[in-house]
Amino acid sequence: MLPIVAVLAISAAFILVRYFPFSKKSIVESLQETFPSAISIDHFQQIYFPHPGCTAEGVTFRSSSSPPGSPPIVAIHELIIQGSYADFFFRPHHISKVILEGLHLYFSPINNTSTFSGGSAQSSITIGQLIANGAVMEVERANDKSLLQFDFHELSLGSISDKNGMSYNVAMHNPEPPAEIRSAGHFGPFNDNRPGQTPVSGKYTFDGGDLSVFNGIAGIVNSVGTFSGSLAEINVRGVTDTPDFEVVRNGHSGPLHTQFQANVDATNGDVALNNVDATYIKTNISAKGSIASKDGSSGKYTSLDFVIAKGHIEDMLHLFVKGNRPPMSGITRLQGHITVPPDGEPFLKEVTVQGNFEIAEGQFENQARQESVDELSKTARGEKKPKDPGDDSAENVISHVNGHTALRNGVATFPDIAFQIPGADARMHGTFNLLNQKVNLHGTVKMDAKFSQSTSGIKSLFAKVLDPFFDKSHGSVVPVLVDGTYRNPHFGLDLNSVKK
Repeated sequence: MLPIVAVLAISAAFILVRYFPFSKKSIVESLQETFPSAISIDHFQQIYFPHPGCTAEGVTFRSSSSPPGSPPIVAIHELIIQGSYADFFFRPHHISKVILEGLHLYFSPINNTSTFSGGSAQSSITIGQLIANGAVMEVERANDKSLLQFDFHELSLGSISDKNGMSYNVAMHNPEPPAEIRSAGHFGPFNDNRPGQTPVSGKYTFDGGDLSVFNGIAGIVNSVGTFSGSLAEINVRGVTDTPDFEVVRNGHSGPLHTQFQANVDATNGDVALNNVDATYIKTNISAKGSIASKDGSSGKYTSLDFVIAKGHIEDMLHLFVKGNRPPMSGITRLQGHITVPPDGEPFLKEVTVQGNFEIAEGQFENQARQESVDELSKTARGEKKPKDPGDDSAENVISHVNGHTALRNGVATFPDIAFQIPGADARMHGTFNLLNQKVNLHGTVKMDAKFSQSTSGIKSLFAKVLDPFFDKSHGSVVPVLVDGTYRNPHFGLDLNSVKK
């Protein structure tokens, strides 16, 4: 009996060694079939008990097209493969578990994933689970050769096969903007002939994204959503919340909430924003556009069409004005186009805007300014009754403003602004510099009253001399200017126009 057992044991050992699937030769051949490249292994050891498998230390993948001295595309400190004897006999092409310790991936514009193309179209090997916690991926920027580092706290793949793809679960740190990302879903099967048609689906969370890494904006953004489709056209639906959003560091911020639907091309990073519904404080904004490469550049251009049907001008001014309170309130309508190139300049220098605006029921929050508008309306109507010093009541004249603006290099140009209050219509043109807050506007004010009726006392006598210059068939038209700064504007007659 014992000799028979010994023979069987020796035969089994011979078969195990002769046909052991986890030899160095078979492992390297399998890897090269999947990832055609130069593979090197510093140390290899087969393991027979308690589970069949192997360990490989110092594993590197290098492309034949990589420049001399360049880092490997893939480096693994230790590759651990674990099988089972049941699978050895009944599922010979199945591997129970693969563990990648110290996985490091490196991608550059020259040395990229395209070097992995051309592998076998179909592999019979299936893997129950792959774990690569602590993996690091570095991506070299094309423009300045700096590196973006993605740290994977958790990375696990399940049920891996060429026929059915794989499930995945990942928790990682995103470098720009700095944020924590979690995602789970399904990927594949991979389409070798048309990689962009590879299916993908799942859900994600994006937490603590610090927008201050981008020049000119700030805030912490969080997002949650789902996605499905193919790599070349991933349909993403989600929401974002940024409770402290700032366009510029003006000392105060406001809550920004968005709901969006977008198509993402994972093969090149382009994003088509099909529908974005945003709310900033109390103002609703609808937008659509794209974040995509242009003219072969490595950066992404942001291009958006936006509409504000019935917003609040105080919310919009809140983004740009440094005062504690927005200077004006009222109902606003905006429609225009925004472009942000990838130049790396501060936001207000990069962004360009073309749009039309309208402000209805406008009132100035600053009491002194509102009183000036009230007095202007009175004098424009020819009312000279001085205000009683003890009278605290205010007429609170409502203003109406509309026009067109073009913002470029931080300067807003207004080719035509119409400003209307009871008794007076103003038509202005000029510029407002958002960077230094300087105002330069010129135009005319058409008043119901004669120019001399807008003054009293000795000044009205001199004004009567100018009546022939300004008086029209109904009222008068007076050339005016607004200069100075936003905080300290100066209103007066445009004497250059008078001379002309």
